Amino acid sequence: MKNMKAISLSLLMATNLIYSGIALSATGTVTLRDVDNGTCVLTAPEPGQTQIYSFVNEPVACKDWNKKARSIQFSELPSATNIIVAANRNCWDSNDPNDFPWFKLKTIKKITFTTILQIENLASYSAGQIIQPGLQMIELMKSNENGGNRDKISCVSITTSAVPPSSSTTTP
Repeated sequence: MKNMKAISLSLLMATNLIYSGIALSATGTVTLRDVDNGTCVLTAPEPGQTQIYSFVNEPVACKDWNKKARSIQFSELPSATNIIVAANRNCWDSNDPNDFPWFKLKTIKKITFTTILQIENLASYSAGQIIQPGLQMIELMKSNENGGNRDKISCVSITTSAVPPSSSTTTP
């Protein structure tokens, strides 16, 4: 009976280690699509890191892509990932009307998947509003000019949250 408990506990611990290793190694992707459904796939960085993808500054992301993002989709992004989708080339939030639109999004589920979202429709959400399960609009500045927010994105910034420190137990 003791052996059975020890084996069960060992299997449970091994399973948890495997799954936590998978969760920590999964970084996820952001997929942009253009008017012709051509895709540009951006990989999220390792935990606690930021990756900025520019379509105008070197090194240009997705060089063979037409760089006119119409839609965006999130796959396997970990919780507390911050994403900035911006018209300005450096992905900063700006109050300059020439830098509109920009959107700050955050994943709020352990692993976030979304359907394909039209970028111009992101402007219809308010700060704090849930866009889809696991994805929240944090802040936005939308374009007020004719043509709105279509085909204006020049940069995407992805920041993943740091892995929390493991709790270590000490035995006397």
